[in-house]
Amino acid sequence: MNKVGGPIQLKLWGPARLEYQGRELKLQRKGLAVLYYLALEGATRREVLADLLWGHTAASQNLRVELHRLSQALAPLGYTLFKAGEDPLQLPPFVSLDRTPSPGAPMEGLEELSVEFRAWLEGQRSQLMANTSGTVGRERLVQEVASQVSLPSVLILMGRPGSGRTAFAQALAKTLGIPFLEGPRGGGKALHYLRPPYNEVQLERIITDREGLWMVERSSYGEDPKLILELRSHYPAERTRYITLPPLQWAEARAGMLSNLPFTQAARLFLASGGSPGHLRELLAVPHNGGEVPLPQRVRAQVQLEARMLSLEARLALERLSVHPGPYSQGLLDALEATPYLDELERRGWLVYGGQWQFSDDASRRVLYLGLQPGRRQQYHRQAALQAAMEEQRMAEAYHRLMAGDTADWGTFVSGLPGWTRYGLKAWLGMNENLPFSPSTAEVARGNELTLLEEARFGQGFEVEGRHVRWVRTPSQATTSGIMWAGHDEPSLLHLKGNLYVENPLGVGISGRAAPLTLEIQEPREARIIFLSGIQAGALAENALMLPLQEELDLWFRVPAGGGIRLTSSAESGLIDLEVTTYRIAPVSQVQVAPKIMVYEFFRGAVEAAKRF
Repeated sequence: MNKVGGPIQLKLWGPARLEYQGRELKLQRKGLAVLYYLALEGATRREVLADLLWGHTAASQNLRVELHRLSQALAPLGYTLFKAGEDPLQLPPFVSLDRTPSPGAPMEGLEELSVEFRAWLEGQRSQLMANTSGTVGRERLVQEVASQVSLPSVLILMGRPGSGRTAFAQALAKTLGIPFLEGPRGGGKALHYLRPPYNEVQLERIITDREGLWMVERSSYGEDPKLILELRSHYPAERTRYITLPPLQWAEARAGMLSNLPFTQAARLFLASGGSPGHLRELLAVPHNGGEVPLPQRVRAQVQLEARMLSLEARLALERLSVHPGPYSQGLLDALEATPYLDELERRGWLVYGGQWQFSDDASRRVLYLGLQPGRRQQYHRQAALQAAMEEQRMAEAYHRLMAGDTADWGTFVSGLPGWTRYGLKAWLGMNENLPFSPSTAEVARGNELTLLEEARFGQGFEVEGRHVRWVRTPSQATTSGIMWAGHDEPSLLHLKGNLYVENPLGVGISGRAAPLTLEIQEPREARIIFLSGIQAGALAENALMLPLQEELDLWFRVPAGGGIRLTSSAESGLIDLEVTTYRIAPVSQVQVAPKIMVYEFFRGAVEAAKRF
């Protein structure tokens, strides 16, 4: 197993830097900015990077020069950073992001590269600071901003409908010990909160103020309004900060607004809201029986009002796209007649590109989808199904035909599916099939707790805090996310305990590869456990178990000596909150007094089960 980060590491916290085996490599700041952007955003087109960092007619040439400098810096080490003509660009596996917390803010020293890059940087910092351990979420972010802001200043506060921008501003004013004032009224040391359309605001008033903090509310959708453009042109950049208000963390919402609800109901509402406090508040105010999450009228109106800032054609294209929860192939974009409007939808923040186009916020996609008239919804699903059939995407075709209300020969369809996907879909359809073998279990005496040594973490929608690992998976997260731990030198016991809620379409996702939770023991022999809803415990082979995914998980596994642990999720929609611990196996002298644990074992199950058949 590779150690944390590999040989070349981008240090996320503190001064921005790239290190090779602990030694800093001297790079231009814009070269570093390119690497950090790719590390945090994934594959990115060259034109996006050029506009972000230069934004003028020679931007593409400047990017080529910077990429050449990066290649020259790594060539003496024997590494080729980017292939000739590669577009979109993506980081090779030998460059990794070291997220180890350290003093300071993330990516220090990259603030003044360009106005656009600074806005992106501030958004990343807002989310990273909100997700660090210690004070939870928004409170942590308020404290971080308060500790860095100096008066006079301008803060551009970006967020989606219902993101709680006003509450954040009020909390900041309280922390700073200054009055919170709506609009440009009043003077002295105060926080002036400005909302669109800013009709009463005079630019000269902000520029000449020597004591106040001006916070300008801006939607994550749409383009910069005139006031913000004027501030960018006339107000000092060193006293301007851009803050993107991140969604609530699961732990934050669970400790607050969702504290009185059962786990499954709380998780369902959290996923539907996307972590938006305003959306959550509206959902909690609408009674429902635990079935389909309702669409509050206020939330629908807020999202539709934002969408009306688009051209009519782009808005209709966005509605058509809303029927598909996940990334879009070029063929699907064409089939749903969205290709001509991609530029407008990206420019105004509705779609993002990360190798494939997708919604920037799945909660907004849900709102648009639920707002469709039934007839139009059915029509769009059929268009998507036809395209999926042409692309031989059988699972996506089945999903869209199901959502369109069309009949299907599920028996024939399922019989052609491979491996665990077949068992998962059959369980979802209520057509359970017994696995070839029974899993092997044994009673083991548990010894003292062992320390888990983290080796790497990867993917989006995933966080680690001590023993706790949490995933908030949405359809936009097309890649697997999770964590790897080093193996112990002795056989050990692994304990997984916590709660899980998964909304995978068809049980296995539209991709057919959306395993909600996978546990892999990587050495000395590989073994894998896949958790799926509705199945019976069983084994495909002696090293491949399948276990039922239950709302409450409390399971033990025997891990061989040297066995590295990899815990991942590929769920297309779900929330998983687990505590992970490892223990010694009690020595013979302590077996009589040590607690007894029933564990799953590997490499014996298939053989033993075969004898019973």
